[in-house]
Amino acid sequence: MSELLRLDDIWKSYSTPSGGEITILKGVDLTLSEGEIVSIVGKSGSGKSTLLSIAELLMPTDRGEISYSGRSASALSEREVQKMRGKAMGFVFQSSILLEDFSALENVAMPLLIQKEDRRKAFMEAERLLGLVGLDDRRDYRPRMLSGGERQRVAIARALVSSPLVIFADEPTGSLDEESAKDIESLMFSAVRKERRCLVVVTHDGEFASHADRMLTLSEGRLVDGKL
Repeated sequence: MSELLRLDDIWKSYSTPSGGEITILKGVDLTLSEGEIVSIVGKSGSGKSTLLSIAELLMPTDRGEISYSGRSASALSEREVQKMRGKAMGFVFQSSILLEDFSALENVAMPLLIQKEDRRKAFMEAERLLGLVGLDDRRDYRPRMLSGGERQRVAIARALVSSPLVIFADEPTGSLDEESAKDIESLMFSAVRKERRCLVVVTHDGEFASHADRMLTLSEGRLVDGKL
């Protein structure tokens, strides 16, 4: 299988108000291949959000290397970084963050429209992905007409529409009831595997995390296998 994401020896520190320094990440390594799902758990303040921001190229490292499909991000210009974020990454958040004035179909197509892709192709791909997440009959619905679970389905379709290498999901079921959360977990995992992408899930839900191909814990600045 092709390697889609690699983090090599990632270090990150922050200055403290007292003038000291606290090291959050201490040589983190992570490799993901197509179709692979990795969950990351850890105590509050362990650095999960920092690690996610670094992997998403939103935050610089103190040292270490990030590569997408073998291409190093360290030598990229700011414009190239933004392009990589638009093409190589998809995002699913705790809140679906849909555009309320647009239909489900338009919300899914939006990343491609922003990238100035052909409108017909953008909407065809959006329609295909809405079918993949089981919302063929909701394509013309505005977000306010959808349930919380349906909104997250739209968000998953939107995350896939640019054919990203990696999808990052930050507490994607955190705002849902138990039944809806299980549906979204199953749907997200199957969609990622079918589209041959890879998925990084940060979650506090240990049961959800345990269903990934690999469950990793961020503890004392390092990623280790297994539960807390």
